[in-house]
This record gives sequence, C-alpha cells and structure tokens, in this order.
Amino acid sequence: MTKWYAVYTQPGKEAMAARELGNQNFGVYLPLYQKLRRQAGRTGIVDAPLFPRYLFVGIDTENQRWRSVNGTRGVVGLVMSGDRPIPVPDPVIAEIRSREDEKGYIRLNPPGFRRGQTLRIVEGPMADTEALFEEAVDGNRAILLISLLGRLVRTQMPLRQVAAA
Repeated sequence: MTKWYAVYTQPGKEAMAARELGNQNFGVYLPLYQKLRRQAGRTGIVDAPLFPRYLFVGIDTENQRWRSVNGTRGVVGLVMSGDRPIPVPDPVIAEIRSREDEKGYIRLNPPGFRRGQTLRIVEGPMADTEALFEEAVDGNRAILLISLLGRLVRTQMPLRQVAAA
C-alpha cells in the first residue's frame, strides 16, 4: 500500500529532487506557493516550496525499493525513525491539497477580505486612506487599488497595515 513520506532535500534542490524521484516512478508531491521576492532592485512573484528543503514521496515500502530515494540527486534522505521511514498521515496531505487554488498553488492564510472590498489603510504614510482589495500575495502582503489624482493606482503593502473599512 502506498503511503506518503517526507524527503529532506539539499538547499534549493526541491524541484530537481522531485523531477529525479518522478523519473524513478515514485509519486511526488511538492506543494508550492507564490512568494514576493526582491532581487537586484526588482520585485517579482516566484514559485516557492511551502516547506523549504522538504517534499513528499509516495512509496509502497513492501514492493518498491525505497532506499533508492536516499541516493537520488538533490535528496539528503528520507525522514526516518531508526531504520524505517516515517509515514506522513493521509489527512495531513489531504489538508495541504485542499488549500490548492485552481493553478495548484497553496493559498496561505487567506486574510478574509474579498476582491473589491473597501479597506482602510491604518498605518504608514497612506494612513486613513481608503483602498479596494484586489488580492493577497505571499500570505503577508495585499495588492490594493488606491484612488490618486482621479484614477486607481495598483500598490502593494503589508496586510498588517490594512483593515476592513
């Protein structure tokens, strides 16, 4: 019977490890979310693993050579207890999968705001300004539409700086 197991990977090698394990006919689940990243003065949204340095692999330990996972490129090893890998309970995987959006990305702590809802900025230079909520990014930031000089301007700010109007 196939069960899910956690695999510890080399830093930044989650995708490579997932690809290599898939090539060995293991079931692989690498939950991703979209993260806001700043690099060289530019800000962009990138795919990031929900659990850095970890992914899940489906193994039938009775019929598959599970020890080969430890020798896979990008993998440090299975999470073990003694000489046996520790299975991840099925409800844990089901809960993670239930948080996927239509594109397969994990939604992080939805802020409870809905698209088009009027919010009030509560701190920072734009305090007491009203804005329209567009979407949450990275679990920590919101994309807002603010009316400036007669037009809507799209901006991002930390979720902690906004509240329902």
